[in-house]
Amino acid sequence: MKKLIGPFVFALILGVVMASLSFAAGDMAAPSTQTIKGDLLKIDGEFYVVKDTAGKEIRLHVDKTSQLDGTFKAGDKIEVQATEKNHAVSIRDVQSKK
Repeated sequence: MKKLIGPFVFALILGVVMASLSFAAGDMAAPSTQTIKGDLLKIDGEFYVVKDTAGKEIRLHVDKTSQLDGTFKAGDKIEVQATEKNHAVSIRDVQSKK
């Protein structure tokens, strides 16, 4: 009986560690996003400056991983899905939605 306790405890600890690691990996794989709606003020290289509906200016990083639904210019009303670190995941024109 004492010979079985050691492997059982090891398996139990290994199971708890693997479960916690897989849970943490799931959180990293799916970063939370926020929706920003507003007017595109300017495009400065890889950065879009958007004035949201509350009047706050937000600088968003846009790169080749960002999904752009069309081409944009200053003055366009856009909707952006962005990460907490203000990286644009997707951008679309609000007027084309109607």
